[in-house]
Amino acid sequence: MSMLSFPLTPQYLDQLLDLADIPWCRSSFDDAFRRRGWARPDAVVGWLDHWPIGEPDRSWHLVLGEYPGCSNTDDPSVACDEPECHEDSFLAFPLAYAALDVTDAGSGTPVDPRQLWGDPLPSGATHTADAGQEEFFACYDVAERLLHARLGTPLPAAPPVPSDEPERQTSWKRGNRQVSLFLDTNWANYGQDDWIGIDIRPLH
Repeated sequence: MSMLSFPLTPQYLDQLLDLADIPWCRSSFDDAFRRRGWARPDAVVGWLDHWPIGEPDRSWHLVLGEYPGCSNTDDPSVACDEPECHEDSFLAFPLAYAALDVTDAGSGTPVDPRQLWGDPLPSGATHTADAGQEEFFACYDVAERLLHARLGTPLPAAPPVPSDEPERQTSWKRGNRQVSLFLDTNWANYGQDDWIGIDIRPLH
């Protein structure tokens, strides 16, 4: 199994959890990304896509959902607590991608990871060509322990993220945000791989 992983350092965990504390509007995220060096001083964050958090051609990334804010105004500084204004608004930090039994249709050999995850592969990421399922699940377990230590007891139940219930999910409440660790099929990549990530979104 081919696996691409990114270490969840205390620095990145702090930066992610800090994003759960800011107003849920575009201008707040623009400012936060600029402060972290994830966006140029004049940049506006592009949602509904992957956003690089380093050199554009070599970086790891966030996965961004719908634009945050209020559906009743175009003002980027307006946040809103109405669920219908941000049903699909989220940001997710991938911790690992794993290609389970993905082979070239012609030769039957494992697919080159660059065909799945880009060429060149992101700097700072670790590619493990012969990872087992245990190593993939271990990424989830390590992150779960870190989040439990930082956020305390998880919620007994939470809305699934993504909306189709993932294979595994552990969620916490942080203010009026839901912070979730999940393991799911990566449908954005046509289901060719699975991914583990940390999802942050308004708590409904």
